[in-house]
Amino acid sequence: MGRIYISKTSLLKKIFTTIGAFAFFSSIQAAEVTQERLVRISLWAATDVYPGYFDTDDVSEKEKNTNKDENSEVTYSVPVKKIKELAPFMVEGMVYGWKFDYTPSDKARGVKEYFEMEPVNTLSDAERDSIRFAHPWVENDRLSAWIEYKRSENQIHIYNSWRSILHPRIQGVGYARLAEGFDGIKKACEEALKNAVREYERTQIKTKPKEITGKVLLSEQPLIGVDAGRYKVLLDFFMESDKIVEYKTF
Repeated sequence: MGRIYISKTSLLKKIFTTIGAFAFFSSIQAAEVTQERLVRISLWAATDVYPGYFDTDDVSEKEKNTNKDENSEVTYSVPVKKIKELAPFMVEGMVYGWKFDYTPSDKARGVKEYFEMEPVNTLSDAERDSIRFAHPWVENDRLSAWIEYKRSENQIHIYNSWRSILHPRIQGVGYARLAEGFDGIKKACEEALKNAVREYERTQIKTKPKEITGKVLLSEQPLIGVDAGRYKVLLDFFMESDKIVEYKTF
């Protein structure tokens, strides 16, 4: 992974400050944070993108050096870039939520499974710029950081509306290949949402529906890990069903 210096925290702070906005908080301050006003989630990226990535023949010398400074020391610029790609996607899920359209598979009717998800609203440039990266650390070949985003008054109202109305709470797990990077985590999130919706609707609808559409809001910070060489993403949601279409005849 390259050498880790005593001044590692200062180095990481410098990297995040150069690439994007950075804020440093102590662990005591972090414990006092609530999701209502301040979205706070932990994200990570492998320091080597995925094990052995920079040692393969398919990677150019220029790309191999993007993770190092002029003295050939590790600077973590590649995992920082990956975290910065993922942060707005996760913040959107917690601030505005995602819409989904799900058609369960039905072999008897010859229907293939279909699932699509998209953000309810995308973050504006100003909202993206207000994302902060706090307290980065390196451990077990991973660069991690706390992602912080202060909700606007309107976004606080959205969050409290989801909490106050009797929306069901659902949970799902999704997987994707490590080699897919950011796209893989998005796929794992999509699979986690699909599985959460499918398992919930199985308990609510006696017969398999033709189509389900709705919205969800991430209710807890996403948990992203690795299991058997794949990303494993665990997501919790508030859910609102917009439309449930049932088959009229077999």
